[in-house]
Amino acid sequence: MLIAIVMFICFLLMGFPIYIGLLAVGVYLQLFVNHIPPDMMISALFDGVNKPSLLAIPFFLLAGGLMEHSSMSARLVGAIKPWLRRVKGGIPLTALVANEIFGAMSGSAPAATATIGRVMLPAITETNGEKFGLGLLTSAGAIAIIMPPSINMIVFAAATDTSIGDLFLAGIIPALIVLVIIGCYIVYTSKRASGEKFNLREAVGGLIQGFWVLLLPVIILGGIYSGICTPTEAGAVAAVYALLLPLLVFKDFTWKVLKGTFIESALLNAQIFILVAASIVFSQALTIAQVPQQLAQELAGMSPYLFLLGLNILLLIVGCFFDPVSAVLVLAPMMIPITNQLGINPIHMGIVFTVNLAIGMFTPPFGLNLFVMQSIFKKTMEAIVDSIRPFIVLYLLFLVIITYLPELYVWLPQTLK
Repeated sequence: MLIAIVMFICFLLMGFPIYIGLLAVGVYLQLFVNHIPPDMMISALFDGVNKPSLLAIPFFLLAGGLMEHSSMSARLVGAIKPWLRRVKGGIPLTALVANEIFGAMSGSAPAATATIGRVMLPAITETNGEKFGLGLLTSAGAIAIIMPPSINMIVFAAATDTSIGDLFLAGIIPALIVLVIIGCYIVYTSKRASGEKFNLREAVGGLIQGFWVLLLPVIILGGIYSGICTPTEAGAVAAVYALLLPLLVFKDFTWKVLKGTFIESALLNAQIFILVAASIVFSQALTIAQVPQQLAQELAGMSPYLFLLGLNILLLIVGCFFDPVSAVLVLAPMMIPITNQLGINPIHMGIVFTVNLAIGMFTPPFGLNLFVMQSIFKKTMEAIVDSIRPFIVLYLLFLVIITYLPELYVWLPQTLK
């Protein structure tokens, strides 16, 4: 096993993609440790991606890409902004709420960061300063991972045979908790409310302009939670809706934009699915080698509270260097046997994984949201990292709450069932 660990670290240090490291270690373990025939590994690669639940990923990624390149985000902001204008911190609160709603439509943090960031940073800079705006928009994009439908939740469910619907239901309350925590910070740090009067005609007009955009999360979440459609079917509806609405109603798309969006989405899906396939070989090799069972035996006497503390620290560190999908695929299958033995609810674990890796999306050195903001606004990495410090503290407070008070959210899927 030591050789396998050294191999994986060497592949990463040499700059190979993560899936190459996972596949190389998995092949080594299967052939030379577990003595598994090569044809079984080929079957495992196919079986890893042959899961109906994973079909939701390309649909939601495509929906996020289409919304990012259309006027849907501007219309969403326009529908929210007039209602919060008179509230203290109304402009940054608009950005926060828009990220929450955008997350309910796409489940993609980079798409939320890029889309809402382009629309809202100039306005937030005027009211709260550029540093505050950079920090808020870089970190608030991570809410898209926490708010269902979340790509991370779909991957966790597929990797651990957990119900996607249950994870989506449980994720609603944590998404609202982080909204409240950051919202309170915005109100506390903002200056007095805008002197502009509330304009009912403008507010209603914004809702009318954004009605079809606001309808999408209602369709997605309402369809899933009412049982009308599965998460995969809801993803297909979201993708078709995000294509037809800007194409036929808003007249946003050109052939060049559509072609670029589809290619970008296809490349991103290819990256995710090759990671899924490689991770299945890797996790099967570890399972046959009894690694998760040995870890479970070693940690059997540990307190669940202490285990969760250690897991949070591990995930926060991993999130700084690995993308969320890779981290979930590598660690979740190993941790589930341990958490089952410690009596920790798999839904609880799914939310803990999701929140930790959402924080990793905007923490240095490799948080993807940092690079998205840098590429869009041409700011230095030092300036962006400096701007997110107070928001990291807020997210860590949020992490403590959802880690040690799972009763706040695990009741929802159990009750609705």
